[in-house]
Amino acid sequence: MTTSPVLTKPRLREIGSLALPIIAGLGSQNIMNLADAMMVGHLDAASLGAVGIAAIALWVVTSPFQGLSHAVQAITARRLGEGKQHQIHFSLVNGMGLVVALGIPYCLILLKSSPFLFQFLDNDPRVREIGTGYFSIRLCTIVFIGLNYCFRGYFNGRKQPMVFMKTLLVMHPLNIILNYVLIFGAFGFPEMGAEGAALGTAIATVVGTVCLFWLMYRQRNESVLLNWTALSKNAILGLMNLAWPNALQYLTLSCGFLAFYVIAGLVSTQALAATNVLVNLSRVCFIMAVGLGMATITLVGNALGEGRLQEARNAVYAVLIVGCLVLGVAGLCLALFPHFWLSCFGLDADVRALAVAPLVVLGLTQGYDAASIILSHAHLGGGTARRVMIISVLNQWVVFIPACFLWVQYFDAGLLQLWVCMAIYRFLLFLSFFLSFRGKYWCRSAI
Repeated sequence: MTTSPVLTKPRLREIGSLALPIIAGLGSQNIMNLADAMMVGHLDAASLGAVGIAAIALWVVTSPFQGLSHAVQAITARRLGEGKQHQIHFSLVNGMGLVVALGIPYCLILLKSSPFLFQFLDNDPRVREIGTGYFSIRLCTIVFIGLNYCFRGYFNGRKQPMVFMKTLLVMHPLNIILNYVLIFGAFGFPEMGAEGAALGTAIATVVGTVCLFWLMYRQRNESVLLNWTALSKNAILGLMNLAWPNALQYLTLSCGFLAFYVIAGLVSTQALAATNVLVNLSRVCFIMAVGLGMATITLVGNALGEGRLQEARNAVYAVLIVGCLVLGVAGLCLALFPHFWLSCFGLDADVRALAVAPLVVLGLTQGYDAASIILSHAHLGGGTARRVMIISVLNQWVVFIPACFLWVQYFDAGLLQLWVCMAIYRFLLFLSFFLSFRGKYWCRSAI
């Protein structure tokens, strides 16, 4: 399989130095959503379900910017490996230009259409009302979220993930404080419920973006032009060419999760609330896997930029071993103590009872789920984003979503059966990416 040792100390140190700060940085949005869910869970099932489906809807509309983040990271890592320091910032500046130019009209269109869109997401009028208010407030930060993704890709590609992580020292304490104050009306503030959670998270997101601009200014090299003269048609086209397959993959992935929420809502409002809790818990493991995956993008990009294909492959195998071990243990912790984790959300007895068995299933799948995520990012680092898109779309929309819908609609499946479908889908995804990686078309010589 390989001609040199895979798990060497220098490689493990490099994986750790890249992945740990990335995981902390990636956890930013997830921690905000988790804080929202844990506090809103003390209100009622309708509020918890509404916040969950609105958060997934926000993921859908911001997914194109996630694709742009990976494109910025892959190009930055490749230029770093090539030693082209004078070009290393081009992808960031041009990525930010795209976000601003496209994000503002995109935000206005979504704000106009959000009340109409939510009519299709759930049958419960109260869930629709709460979800629309939460979603509309969070939409106002869509440009800031896109800028954050660009910064994340740039700093990760430069092997400086600690720079992005510093924003957490401001964002998360501020988010938790604002959520508590605005949701429950503490210290004389108005009691806003779920909309208070949205407003607190929105303010924290804007503050985090301001911090990133300040850190970028502090960390810049003299050759980095932080103005629009660095915009280039060729750089923009290169970014878009690399980003669109990945953006489409994230769009279909997020739409698939939104469809999963809608199908869970067909079971019951309690099942929808339980699904929100399960997804938020699964994201803790997901973020760790994606952090390892993004470290893989940088390792693969640098190795290929230096012309070392075997080193790129060895790095992927090393991250796979680390990821399967770490996420396997994390998943086992979820599976062995489901009641403890669910108790953190203030759920009523019916919702908690529904979530226990699916959480066990979820925990037991984390090892191979992590492997599928790492392998998909290895392909992204190799510049084969279209292959990732095709594999992801086929597994999700040809197998997973139709199976869930048919099982609920025609065979009266419950929440446990939906999560069994999720486990099978994740295994098929892992198998597809593994077979692709074993072939010779998982990377390209130039991007």
